[in-house]
Amino acid sequence: MDRADVVLVYPQRAPRKGRHWIMPSLGLMYLSAALRRAGYSVRHIDHTFRERADVLAEIESLRPAVIGVYCMITMQDEAFSLAEDLRGKALLVVGGPYPSGEVEPFLDRFDLVGIGEGEETIVEIMEHLEDRRFEEVDGLAFRRDGEVIKTPPRVRKKDMSSLPLPYRADLPNRDYIAYWRRHWKQGTTPLMSTRGCPFRCEFCHKSVFGDLYSQRSTESVIAEMREIAELGYDHVWMSDDLFTLNYHRTMELARAIEEARLPLTWECLSRVSRVDYELFAQMKRAGCKRVFFGIESGDEGVLKQMAKGITPEQSRATVEACTRAGIKAAGFFMVGYLGETPESLMRTIRFSSHLPLDYVSYTVAYPLPGTKFYAKVKERRAEGEWHFARHNRLLFNSEFSERKLRFAILKGAVQHRLRRAHLRPIASAFELATDPVLRALR
Repeated sequence: MDRADVVLVYPQRAPRKGRHWIMPSLGLMYLSAALRRAGYSVRHIDHTFRERADVLAEIESLRPAVIGVYCMITMQDEAFSLAEDLRGKALLVVGGPYPSGEVEPFLDRFDLVGIGEGEETIVEIMEHLEDRRFEEVDGLAFRRDGEVIKTPPRVRKKDMSSLPLPYRADLPNRDYIAYWRRHWKQGTTPLMSTRGCPFRCEFCHKSVFGDLYSQRSTESVIAEMREIAELGYDHVWMSDDLFTLNYHRTMELARAIEEARLPLTWECLSRVSRVDYELFAQMKRAGCKRVFFGIESGDEGVLKQMAKGITPEQSRATVEACTRAGIKAAGFFMVGYLGETPESLMRTIRFSSHLPLDYVSYTVAYPLPGTKFYAKVKERRAEGEWHFARHNRLLFNSEFSERKLRFAILKGAVQHRLRRAHLRPIASAFELATDPVLRALR
């Protein structure tokens, strides 16, 4: 390709050490597909396995009119430094979860900030490239003559049938497959069969897709899975906010995947409500290997503070139904949330490490910009600037020290690992020995 109208850049970098959950950007794949359908030439540059100089040289050679950069909170440093390198070379646009939730940090670094779903927004930006009347494009924020202009929010559509299949041909598919096979045994890539989530957990960041739940046709999901298999992948990460929300639709899709006999396995996210053994059994027959549940706490009071709308009893029953169907269950937990007490913290660590989970993820409560949780703790921020790329740091003044919360996470992880290794007597002894230590820490 000698020239491109648009270059889309994904600023993720593969860490040099360890194994990490790195995947390509579905958001940019969808933008690429939408732009191609509208007749524009596009190059999607994935930074993950490439050096900065190489990326910049390719952008220079393509001479684009527009450069679009995707940004999640964990990519803020890379996105900001990319903006410095690219400023003035083209119209610089940023989008994704972080700028959609908090536009201010991006206004002085980018020409346009995209808020929410971007497929229609990016095409309309291209249509106004000559006249620069970007105030006519919904879902944008930008500075003009020192004034911040925010256009009306882009209204999401309930029907996803108008979306093209995400364009994957210019991704470094071989590099991703090799990375995943080396570290996780299966070449994995994301697919999104639904968008949005109607639940309103206070810590959840839904800046792009929001509350409106929309779903794709079963036929389009199967078509995308066939494409993924043809590219050489073995496994699909269903990156829906809530894959199992619509029980009957999930059952229908799982049956269609089973009938299609695709050479793929998959995993997904679920709540512990609106599911049962029969659904899990069908998902298992369709190739589902693992379900991730947002359990968050083993304490009812903390779950109410989160507006989670579930109980520990529901979590236990659902995890047991999932594992009984032959699917591995994984759980996400959060410590140090508002309303956490020494007793609730102990309860969560005990509850989580005793569940029959294949994988447990613990995090220190994380106030993402744009969430109700963020608004509640904003005035209690710890000294210095909040740096969201740092994992398991306590970002606000709390009744608990970061040391105590990190010890709780370590304790839970060790107890879970020992139980999973069928070393229950050792796990019980470890739990008994470390309970007083956790209680004593401030």
